[in-house]
Amino acid sequence: MQRHAMCAYVDGSGLDDVVAPLEERLVALAAAPGWLASRPIVVPEENRVQRRTGLPDWDLGFNVALLDPGDQLDGWFGDVELIAAHLAKLHSTFDRDFVIGIADNVTGLAEDLFFADLAASETRQAAQRRRRS
Repeated sequence: MQRHAMCAYVDGSGLDDVVAPLEERLVALAAAPGWLASRPIVVPEENRVQRRTGLPDWDLGFNVALLDPGDQLDGWFGDVELIAAHLAKLHSTFDRDFVIGIADNVTGLAEDLFFADLAASETRQAAQRRRRS
């Protein structure tokens, strides 16, 4: 198992009205050829834990294993940019925000890096800025 994973999930609860079409599009992207580092794994899971809103909480999105620093393939960040751009399109279509973060599989810690709640070009630019930082 790789130590780090990129996680990209729908932000929020009460997704019943959009789960099926969102999952369909996430599966289609994950199945597309051309992934350099690793193919995204789609996570469609309803948690029975209720939030304050009383709506079911969902884990709906991607997990992507990341190679360790120094082992990364040339162009690997293109996978991240493709996911960010795709999530921005889904945001526009479904009016749902997405959060992209990094998880450490050893410590269990995770950090949100940015939200794909912008137009596709703005989200891609945010991903590129984060890459440089």
